[in-house]
Amino acid sequence: MKTLDLTDSIGLMMKRSAKSWERATDIEMTERFGLTGGKWKTITGLSIKEGITQKQLADMMFVEAPTLVPIIDKLEKEGYIVRKTDPNDRRNNLVFLTDKAKKTTDSIIDCISEMRDVGLEKISKKDLEITKKTLMQINANADAFIIKKGEKTEPDVWTDPQNKSQKTLVKV
Repeated sequence: MKTLDLTDSIGLMMKRSAKSWERATDIEMTERFGLTGGKWKTITGLSIKEGITQKQLADMMFVEAPTLVPIIDKLEKEGYIVRKTDPNDRRNNLVFLTDKAKKTTDSIIDCISEMRDVGLEKISKKDLEITKKTLMQINANADAFIIKKGEKTEPDVWTDPQNKSQKTLVKV
């Protein structure tokens, strides 16, 4: 029987790094704002583009739409978001930030930037540039494979030049 050497697995290293960084940020967001991971990510996603469907928001957050429903319910109850019926398709709700959420957004983004600095501490600019280039190539390779198999790649809402996230979130 074959076994995997997980000590040398790039995929596992990427996943563990992302999850650890995410967990550290979740702890800080909960401590500072009382917002769990799902809540601050939802607010951040909507600060980039609001008035979108729950499905579009779920895609931005890399979760399945049903996973997002209880988070949206809680945020709505707490006064951070409102749902409005989509005038073009009454079966869909569009999600918007309230003034309460908008007042919190800058502080959330500041916290994200601070946690980004924590995660990148002791990494040289040169190593960081190599890492970015490598990760972009891994993504391109995987997307090419997906297309070759006749499947569609997911739209990258985070790096789309038309996305106002380029103005909202601080680049590393």
